[in-house]
Amino acid sequence: MVWGDDMSSFADRLREARTAAGLTQEQLGFALGVTKSSVSAWENGRETPGFKLLPELRRTLQRSLDDLICGETGVRTERAQYDAGGISPLQALDGGEEALLTRYRRLNARKREALLELLKHQS
Repeated sequence: MVWGDDMSSFADRLREARTAAGLTQEQLGFALGVTKSSVSAWENGRETPGFKLLPELRRTLQRSLDDLICGETGVRTERAQYDAGGISPLQALDGGEEALLTRYRRLNARKREALLELLKHQS
């Protein structure tokens, strides 16, 4: 099975997505019905998850499969969809703002609402 240009980049993206989601290897394994050892093997580039796990992996980590497997193509695809529809997304001023916007868009609705509520109280 081929995962993007090299397996280690998939492993790095998986680890980053898991930590961004606030999950331990054990928690991700539990959500997917696999062991912590399996998740560790994926993140260390020794193995890759089977195709049957991909839909749940996408849902659990709230990342597109394009992003997880191929890299930033998921973000570029999302931006292209905005451009094609004539809708202009909020433009980030720098890489830090773009990273925040990308992570915000990956949050589920409940977490987005909680974050917005928290930000209302900031001065």
